[in-house]
Amino acid sequence: MAPHPEKPEFVFTGPLTVAGRYLRCFWQPIYESRNLAPAKAISIRILNEDFTLYRDETGSPHVVAQKCPHRGTQLSVGWVEGDSIRCFYHGWKFDPNGTCTEQPAEPRPFCEKIKIAAYPTTERLGLIFAYFGAGSPPPLPQWPEFETQEAVSSIAMIPCNYFQSAENIVDDVHVGFAHKSTPELGMSVRGIVPPRVSARETSFGLSVRFQNSESAEENHFVMPNSCYVSYDLVYSRSSNKGSRFRMSSLFWYVPIDDLTHYHVLVTVGPPLVTEAMRQEQRIPHSVSDEIIAIIGGKSFSHKELPELGKRKPDLVRIQDGVTIVGQGAITDRTTEHLGMSDAGVVLLRKIWLRELRSIANGEPLTPFTGSVDLRALARGN
Repeated sequence: MAPHPEKPEFVFTGPLTVAGRYLRCFWQPIYESRNLAPAKAISIRILNEDFTLYRDETGSPHVVAQKCPHRGTQLSVGWVEGDSIRCFYHGWKFDPNGTCTEQPAEPRPFCEKIKIAAYPTTERLGLIFAYFGAGSPPPLPQWPEFETQEAVSSIAMIPCNYFQSAENIVDDVHVGFAHKSTPELGMSVRGIVPPRVSARETSFGLSVRFQNSESAEENHFVMPNSCYVSYDLVYSRSSNKGSRFRMSSLFWYVPIDDLTHYHVLVTVGPPLVTEAMRQEQRIPHSVSDEIIAIIGGKSFSHKELPELGKRKPDLVRIQDGVTIVGQGAITDRTTEHLGMSDAGVVLLRKIWLRELRSIANGEPLTPFTGSVDLRALARGN
């Protein structure tokens, strides 16, 4: 898809686009670990490309090309054998490095001439990560705060461009409005008192500060498509009503294609809250093109969201989805009227466009730090 004046280059993420090339320079979370059993293979779509994800018989995940190079059928319908995957069609077998190791019907096998693409793959935080770039991958960032038993991870699909989620997380003025019906956020200090907003570039990306007469907090955006947020949660349910907890969340916004993306979330906090989130994982949910929430097979209209918020811990993600999907699959940014409270959005676009110019011109990229001392950032709020 060719760029359009109203659609900046960070919107498009195919392998030949500048944003696609940039995102492929970093590890991306692609699947929930708990949903991929040993000796199972699936087809996945990430960054406008199709791949095969499988877990071998010992439990290690692998990502290889989608199709067998023999006759072009998809490998995900084949069999996992040991650490390899065998094609369903004619039995050609490929190891985790993409090397063809068997061609059962060939009297003179030419395995040494056949190789498919394979991608570095690992697991952390209950998620499967893959690296789709050229050459050796960078070190996987470290997140010690989230490597605990209380951490809850989940992935939801949202049918709009990924950058709209990225902009939403650096725009916390929306908390008092979009999340008004969720007492934990809407009735917190950050939701009741409109903040003054400022933003600054950092060694890892950018920090956006939200300050009012009651408090000051920051959201920390880790380039290119991740964010760390630590915040006070005023719990309003059951016997713990009125209790105040500290929550921390990691987000990623991973393109499936230009019109849909994965909203990836890892959260740590008190067991009371994380257990409720863990229970919510068992209920399928997404945001539809008609701007409705779908939970457990039942549809809820926009007008029903306030009532829904009283009994669904994961409503915040749905509320965010309603706002960004409501902008359109790819929002037209030329129609916006930005103000001082949009400082985070403006800086995020500025940094991204600068990095894309560097990619296009073959110039060095800014060496953003992927591993961040999240606890230190939280203490600095």
